[in-house]
Amino acid sequence: MSLLRNVSLIALASVSLTIAGCQKKAEGQVVAVVNGEEITLTELNAEISELNVPESADKELVRSRVLQRMVDRRLLVQAAKEAGLDRDPEYLTQERRMREQLLVNMYGRKTMDTVKVPDAAAIDRYISERPNAFAERKRYVLNQLQMDPPSDPERLKELESAKTLDEVASRLTAMGIAFERGRGTLDTAVVAPQMLERIEALPDGEPFIVPANGKLVVSVITGSEAIPVPPEQARQIAAQAMRNEELNKIGESRLKEAKAQAKIEYQPGYEPKDDAKAPALPAPGAAGNAAAPVAPAVPAAE
Repeated sequence: MSLLRNVSLIALASVSLTIAGCQKKAEGQVVAVVNGEEITLTELNAEISELNVPESADKELVRSRVLQRMVDRRLLVQAAKEAGLDRDPEYLTQERRMREQLLVNMYGRKTMDTVKVPDAAAIDRYISERPNAFAERKRYVLNQLQMDPPSDPERLKELESAKTLDEVASRLTAMGIAFERGRGTLDTAVVAPQMLERIEALPDGEPFIVPANGKLVVSVITGSEAIPVPPEQARQIAAQAMRNEELNKIGESRLKEAKAQAKIEYQPGYEPKDDAKAPALPAPGAAGNAAAPVAPAVPAAE
């Protein structure tokens, strides 16, 4: 076979593949084709399922709008790829992190399916042992000062004898530490019991300091209101909280086993540090405006 004929056949094959790609049709399980890229019914339904669509909403209109949003996004993704952004080191780093987080989240959901729903007696016991989250749940109103943690934590000892928020503000100003004033709330259902006990034992108007989303927040309680939790809702909240706690235990156990079996090598200087001395890290993507530390995850009462 001549070289010319061989090249011609290769070129013809390439053209055939291109034409085949362009001939994809929006039919069956394919609801749209964007420049040869398919959007499937499964993808569309998955996107709709993540929305809080009211039962009274026009389902066909919702489907149409969501699909158009997916088409628009696919067009922008294609434009970004044409610009070479899918090969950018920053993109590749973030893509890997998001992929890892997605797998961890899916692993957690799969594990949750194995966690049994607690029986009625266990739920009642859980509720009675946590009055601050149920029968006596309340919301404290706070005046606050928020600041970045100083490089030398020892400097904070100068604040220990302060008896008012204004006195804390004066000392921070004298120390050259910038801060912002604000207001916030503290839900007793989402604070560790030991911490809540110490806060409630303070004299009226005396400030307390806690880490929150990478910041340090100095707060003073200025008021409170009860948060009623209906009995049936309390049981649902308690059951979910109990399952979450069991899931955390399973996760910690599996992570411990994985670490014991893993071979991990660190470059000198990057070895794990003493956890007791490590600063608290904010949750991924968290902003710095939280009012107070959030401990056990308990859904809000309606």
